[in-house]
Amino acid sequence: MDGNTLAPLGVSAGEEAVYRMTLRSPGIGIAAIAQGCGIDEETAVAVLGRLRNLGMVATADRLTFNGADPASVVDRLARSRIQGLQGEIRRVASSRHLVESLAEDRRTGTWGQLTELERVEGLDQVLACVDELSYFAREERLTTHPGPILTGALDAVRSSDLKYLHRGLRMRTIVHTGALGSPEVGRFLSELSEQGAQVRGTTGPLERMVVFDRRTALVATDPADITRGALIVRQPGLLSHLLAQFESRWARSFGVADDLPSETEHLVLRVMAGVDKDETGARRLGMSVRTYRGHVAALMRRLGTQSRFRTALAARERNWL
Repeated sequence: MDGNTLAPLGVSAGEEAVYRMTLRSPGIGIAAIAQGCGIDEETAVAVLGRLRNLGMVATADRLTFNGADPASVVDRLARSRIQGLQGEIRRVASSRHLVESLAEDRRTGTWGQLTELERVEGLDQVLACVDELSYFAREERLTTHPGPILTGALDAVRSSDLKYLHRGLRMRTIVHTGALGSPEVGRFLSELSEQGAQVRGTTGPLERMVVFDRRTALVATDPADITRGALIVRQPGLLSHLLAQFESRWARSFGVADDLPSETEHLVLRVMAGVDKDETGARRLGMSVRTYRGHVAALMRRLGTQSRFRTALAARERNWL
């Protein structure tokens, strides 16, 4: 036997051995096939029957057999195999409707009671939990970031969020202005907005939480330190309270993606807060006084202020400085 090189095409080692023998010895009989392959004649007859159904051998008298053209055989088997795999892929793709059923079983304890509170320890476990609950979420995820957003975990969060946005999960996120001090965070939030997430900011108090499909929430055990762990909440009364808090904060928040300063505006604000004269600020930034004053005027319009002092204060309130 020459191994099982036709296995990817759905042909067993024994079937391949018989097919190869019919190629080497056209017109070979059943007894010779059985002897050459080390099998009994009954097995040889069964294998030859399958090979005939696959179009791999032909016979005129049911006593002698010829191997079919290898090129035609491989082409036919490959096309049949591909069609079968495509059907399997379609069945797998259509199995997404099973997720909710399985997730419900996972949410249900041994005695049929919902596990209403569950503790998760450590940042890695929290991130893994957010990713898993996002995977099982079918409609919407609500998130609050009181700040700061940990830049060390930003890559993992970004990859996860973009993946679920592309899948079609709706996302609404409220970010405290205290989380906007990092340029990396600003770019991350802008990218989320570009991909369809709704991102808004607030200067008011904000609790750290994530709510999935309004049925499950993840709440930091220590509001000031997400690395310490979180609670998974499924208790309806607590969930109702958390949802009401989110919607109240959302109603009073402002758009973030359009509200973040550009790199140039950020530089102008920093210089403006530390110098008295426009000529000095323009010189530090390597631009003309006219251009510098134009940026200052635009910032004052954006922040609704009437003086450079008030502009600097407003920028600090939004954590632009």
